[in-house]
Amino acid sequence: MRSSGPLSVAIIGLGPRGLSVLERLILRLRARGGANPVTIWAVDTDEHGSGRVWRSGQPLWLAANATASELTAHSPDNPLLDGDGPYALSHWSAGDPAGPALAPDEYPGRARYGAYLHEFFKQLCALAPEGVRIRPILGRAIGLFRAVHGLRLRVDDGGPDLHVDKAVLTTGHSALEPTEEELAFQRHADRHPGLRYLGRGIAAEQPLDTIPAGATVAVRGLGLTFYDVVRSLTIGRGGRFERDSGGRLRYLAGGREPRIVAGSRSGLPFLARAQVHEPELAPRPVVLTDERVERLRERARAERGTPKLDFAAEVEPLLWAEVEHAYYRCTVRLRDGDQAAREFTAAFGGIVDAQTGIDVRRKDKVLAAYGLGDVPALRADLLAQPFAGSTFADPAAFRRRLLEVLTQDVESALLGPEGSPVKAALEMMRTLRPALPGIVDFGGLLPKSHEDFLTRFAPMNFLLSAGPPAEHGAQLASLVDAGIVDVVGPQACYGRGEGCFLVESPVVAGSRREARVLLDARAPAPDLHRERDPLLRQLLADGMISEYVNTDPGTGERFATGGLAVTDAPFHVLGADGEPDPDLYALGVVTQNTRWFTQVGTGRPGQDSPFRRDADAIAEAVLGPEAA
Repeated sequence: MRSSGPLSVAIIGLGPRGLSVLERLILRLRARGGANPVTIWAVDTDEHGSGRVWRSGQPLWLAANATASELTAHSPDNPLLDGDGPYALSHWSAGDPAGPALAPDEYPGRARYGAYLHEFFKQLCALAPEGVRIRPILGRAIGLFRAVHGLRLRVDDGGPDLHVDKAVLTTGHSALEPTEEELAFQRHADRHPGLRYLGRGIAAEQPLDTIPAGATVAVRGLGLTFYDVVRSLTIGRGGRFERDSGGRLRYLAGGREPRIVAGSRSGLPFLARAQVHEPELAPRPVVLTDERVERLRERARAERGTPKLDFAAEVEPLLWAEVEHAYYRCTVRLRDGDQAAREFTAAFGGIVDAQTGIDVRRKDKVLAAYGLGDVPALRADLLAQPFAGSTFADPAAFRRRLLEVLTQDVESALLGPEGSPVKAALEMMRTLRPALPGIVDFGGLLPKSHEDFLTRFAPMNFLLSAGPPAEHGAQLASLVDAGIVDVVGPQACYGRGEGCFLVESPVVAGSRREARVLLDARAPAPDLHRERDPLLRQLLADGMISEYVNTDPGTGERFATGGLAVTDAPFHVLGADGEPDPDLYALGVVTQNTRWFTQVGTGRPGQDSPFRRDADAIAEAVLGPEAA
């Protein structure tokens, strides 16, 4: 335990995760009252509060994929905000002179949310109690070293090294060293004048303005970054959308657009999120409950000698049953009303047998009793891969099928989770995401199962439930229909041609296209050993941090996750010797794969969440028991 006296703390990375730690520190320090002085160094490369992803200066057409009433930076127990506190972004926007008020169900621009986060940072600085100084530094942390007492922090702002007692790594997204394939694409571009290769990164930081009008740009990946790139190269180039006399959405080109050709393994862009109105409290799970997960761990311990679970065999059936419950419950409610839906929920909870898991016969009886036997089953695998097993005679045939899928998806999304059984099911997938870290984190799964979860289930989960607003899905369909965007098809392959890049789908005849620009819009997987961030590279080289390797002690099976190893709360980093560092903590994206779903940058207004609890655990540990 550190001796009493002035305390110096560095928060390295002041995006939403770092901001949450700062808030909990301030609240605990205010509750403590008069005490020893505290200095909090707030270090960020871009903007305090908003960080890199949400910084307020980015283009207005880049939007969040959550509504203004779902986004907040404030803890629900923050007593300083009682009465008129701007708990949600929608509430804050009503008093923001810099922009119009946001409707609760409106998807805000990232810049607007960034302005809100930056404003909250300034509010926290003003709320710091006497004796507490918050010292913002705009710069990059490039070194953190052991000192006689505590740590020595180096920032590239030209100032002297800082001596701190504690440091919290909330550094967020960072770049990785390119793979050999990526280097080969870059070398190909370097050898041929006029070719450009743009590696993975945030769309707001990509030099998209340098892509010539009319040039063909091949985009690799159909996730959220793909949507950002498309919007930047269409709306950002002067194009606009309007509805014709028949109500059909049309794209009016600005004249400076490139031609966009894209692909992925599935050939399916992320599905649109259901239109959400006033957010409701997340429903309690009926099948995938904490009690059932704990019973699974007890059984695994008895049968395998370890509490580690097999996600696909033991957890996933419960998860899909939970999703099915939402699907069928919406069907019952639309047909028979709320009371029938409540009765159906009570009955559906009984389909799980304590020993055997899902009892198919019980499930069939429940469905039959509520007249659901003839309702088409929900096939999440087909939703995620609607083109699996199909071949297409030409690109036009695939385009027609893609437009059918996108149009149907948007129509369902506009009905919302209350009007579309399919979107009710997919919104349940989104709702269940916060429950999964308790199952997956810190080696909660067997090593091979952990790898399967990250490489198979997690991408499918995001494709189905983490998509853009329905409006953006409709706009994409309009762009495909107009020929501005062309998706080549499933199993997309990218290569190098004579003076060009190549992209094609092996299941779409005649789909090969040549491009002058290749842009990688895929999200990078964590890989601590390929980090380009100078601070993380130095910490790894000095043995102050280490990669988390999931190991099954019974079989010796191992899975190197690529993530930074940390303890459970309060998340001390683990050094190369496997020992926790008492002065260094890590939270958020930097720990991805050791933990899961660390990208979340908010809690829901008025609701407690791991987002707040994680930050508070670090604040409590940093300040010590005197601040509890």
